[in-house]
Amino acid sequence: MAKNLISSIRNRPKGMTLDPKKFVKMINQSYESERSGTEFKTKKSFSPSTVGYGHGTCARYWTIAFSGADFTDTFTATGIASMENGTMAHERIQKRIESLGILKEHEKEILSDNPPIRGFSDSIITYNGKDIIIEIKTIKSTNYIQRENEGQPSDSHLLQILIYMQIENIDEGIVLYENKDSHDLLAVPVEMSEKNKEYIQYVFQWMRDVHAAWKNGEQVKRGYTKSTWACKSCPVSELCNSMEPTGIKIDNLQVGVK
Repeated sequence: MAKNLISSIRNRPKGMTLDPKKFVKMINQSYESERSGTEFKTKKSFSPSTVGYGHGTCARYWTIAFSGADFTDTFTATGIASMENGTMAHERIQKRIESLGILKEHEKEILSDNPPIRGFSDSIITYNGKDIIIEIKTIKSTNYIQRENEGQPSDSHLLQILIYMQIENIDEGIVLYENKDSHDLLAVPVEMSEKNKEYIQYVFQWMRDVHAAWKNGEQVKRGYTKSTWACKSCPVSELCNSMEPTGIKIDNLQVGVK
């Protein structure tokens, strides 16, 4: 009798008013309906969260973006959900940081003229009279374990926080990771060491070179082939693919301290 009961529980009910697969599809369509589709945009500055990741390391992408182009939103439903989850986690963790009584500022706008950069630090705290920049990231368990074992931020996260530290003249930072599955926290310290200073100067010079090429009206050769992930996920790939392959060569930004 127990076996038959378990079997009946496992069998999916038939004749339901709302098909479960259709319900999931409806939710995913709701996410996707919020995508911007294709929209003309003109970038005025480099974004620290973009410059060290995928198409953001390609000089040609930035020259196209500074000139203005149709940007195509390539995010999937799960990608949009992940971003929304990250935003909520940021707000929750920022609330905890604020409760510690050491907060100086949340979401500080960080600006640079040369090269042009605009971004927002998650939090700046003051501890023992010293300002420290906090960058919050939510990551999967596998990536969390890797960060924990290495004791280092990912290359793109290191690049982002170093940009903020350089502009704000702050020599200490923390990349605060939250495990998406367990909500465990890992604070990875970052200091403006001599090696990091040398690296961030290279990054800033790369951005200056790219911006100068755009100001001079020079076309830059593409940094990646069409089949690579960086190209496929690039929001201006359609225009880039239609452009002549000729131009000056600016190497892709090397992300990570060697």
